[in-house]
Amino acid sequence: MPGLLAQGASPQQQPPQSAPQPRQQQPQAQPEQGDPRVNVDRQKGQEMYNAVVESALKYLYGPGLKQVEQALGQGDNIVERMGVVISTVMLTIQNALAAQGKTVPPGVMFQAGMELAKAVGEMAQEMGRLPQQGGADAIESAFMAAMGRFGQLVSDAAMTQEQRQRYAELIRTVRELKQQAGPRETQEPQRQEQGEPMGQEAREAPTARQPMQGGM
Repeated sequence: MPGLLAQGASPQQQPPQSAPQPRQQQPQAQPEQGDPRVNVDRQKGQEMYNAVVESALKYLYGPGLKQVEQALGQGDNIVERMGVVISTVMLTIQNALAAQGKTVPPGVMFQAGMELAKAVGEMAQEMGRLPQQGGADAIESAFMAAMGRFGQLVSDAAMTQEQRQRYAELIRTVRELKQQAGPRETQEPQRQEQGEPMGQEAREAPTARQPMQGGM
């Protein structure tokens, strides 16, 4: 999926003292009417996205660093290991919000998961599990694997059928865009955002400092 998970900046030699700030995302589609757990307005969606990404990155580079590095260091299949880490962080945030009676609309979690996948990929590069150049395909594959695992592990109580349907639509769109884009080598990296309005107030996002759940 060239462009959807474009490579970020060169990884740092040491984990940063504080987590990187989330990149600004701008949904391109107008908000749709309907269940606010699925579709909400752009401004609230941007706030929620920023909060979810910041929470995930703070965990990766803070209290979860050793656990994440241990998970990435296991086994021979680094794509699988990255997918486990990404989905586990996403599940932790989803469960924390569900415990508060809150929810993350699919567009928010999906785009936040993309940013999280890039951060995990950079950690894998720092550890020597991925090459410093040319690891984008592995990161994208790990993201798609993470979305599948996330969907399997999240409970029915924490996700409505409409939300599951929206996740399936987003995944299908990503796969179609990848097929249309063709070989990566001929293209400049560029970000293409999904048109999902994102939402719920930013103050409702968890700090992601709880022990990670889901079995890394």
